[in-house]
Amino acid sequence: MLEFKKLLKDVRVIKPYLEMSPISFCDISLGVKYAWRDEFKVEYAIYNDTLILKESGHDHADAFYYPMGADENGALEQIEKHCLTNFMPLTFCYIDDFYVQKLCSRYYGAKVRCERDWCDYIYFAEQFKSYAGKKLSGQRNHVNKFQKLYPDYKFKKIVKSDLERVKAFLIEYESGRNISGWTEKVEEKTALELIENAEELNQVCGLLEVGEKVIAISVGEIVNDTLIVHIEKALKDYQGVYPVMAKEFAKAFAIDGVRYINREEDCGDLGLRTSKLQYKPCLIKCKHIIEIGTLFDKIKSPINIKTERLEIAEIERTDSEEYKKLYLDENVNKLWGYDYREDLGDNEATSEYFYNFQKLLKERKEEFSFAIKLGGKLIGELVLHNFDFYGGVEMGFRFFKQYQGKGYAIESASALKDYVFKVLGAKTLKSRCYKENFNSAKLIGRLGLIKVREDDTHFYFELKI
Repeated sequence: MLEFKKLLKDVRVIKPYLEMSPISFCDISLGVKYAWRDEFKVEYAIYNDTLILKESGHDHADAFYYPMGADENGALEQIEKHCLTNFMPLTFCYIDDFYVQKLCSRYYGAKVRCERDWCDYIYFAEQFKSYAGKKLSGQRNHVNKFQKLYPDYKFKKIVKSDLERVKAFLIEYESGRNISGWTEKVEEKTALELIENAEELNQVCGLLEVGEKVIAISVGEIVNDTLIVHIEKALKDYQGVYPVMAKEFAKAFAIDGVRYINREEDCGDLGLRTSKLQYKPCLIKCKHIIEIGTLFDKIKSPINIKTERLEIAEIERTDSEEYKKLYLDENVNKLWGYDYREDLGDNEATSEYFYNFQKLLKERKEEFSFAIKLGGKLIGELVLHNFDFYGGVEMGFRFFKQYQGKGYAIESASALKDYVFKVLGAKTLKSRCYKENFNSAKLIGRLGLIKVREDDTHFYFELKI
């Protein structure tokens, strides 16, 4: 089983794995992981030299990044087991177009969504170095005006001796500002930390000065062929300062194979969105969230399946006394595969307990129980359980002894099989039985399921479409 640890201040533990990821979102960088470590709950596990990240944020909970490392497929299987064992939905976050296709091909019933507020703005790096062309004439004019007003301005890479001046700049920048957005608050808190730990976190930092006064700072990170701009702050009293800072930062660090600049998201801020669009992005890169469902999600109440003699429906409170007897019947349950006493604990084995127990399993999307009724009376149970993320489900059945051998099992199980394939759209129906349970094995075979394997105790059957 996966053992997750909380990602704390020392984000360098995941650095080698982040560098393996071909996904170029800003979120898959040391700077973002460090700066937002308190705002987003991020946990990590290492499986077979592969990083598995799990995150809860403002628009997703317990969502997984695409695995990073040598064994992507093995890591995905571990994620699936983790979710099924812990009754969690399987959700992926920060997925680009290529991996959307991979995950949608892998899983059944994937739902894909993209939050516009969290799209990354990607630009060609060269355009920031000159603002050439008609589309960027506005930025070019701002730069020309700034250079005329402040001909002695300088850009320099930040070194440790600049820290006191950077602190003074941040104090002036923050003074008198009404910081209401939560994203801005995070940036205010972490800007200096990123600069102070720049070497350890692979950050590149620059400042713009007029005379000895710092009027702008920028912090970024080079990931593969992209310069990610994490922070850009300037004193607005200096007209044109932002386009100048963006240009100088690109000239200094978008070199040696860096083709793109990622200026991150607008977080839904309309002013910020307008500004980012004015720089003419070559791509607004969508971060997809993918929710993987199971067949359980397609079961819609009320269920009422009728056969020639039987009715298959959800278990109701009026069935609870007979349902309890089904659990307590030793002859019925010796080959059922589950002993109710495993979970009973200090509870009393009452009809209310068993009725509530099947409701709990249903609420956790672990198992869906169906009453098999003859003339309105419960004579047995069908269950769908072991739902997987590939459109598969397992079916089980049990009947009171006096109703066995009368064809009720094949009649009801056939009807549920049709429901599973025709209504739920299943890809695989599974079943199993103890090796000594010849009647069940024969019934499963009559349903069209084929034995695919066996172990010391069970035969396992499947039917695929």
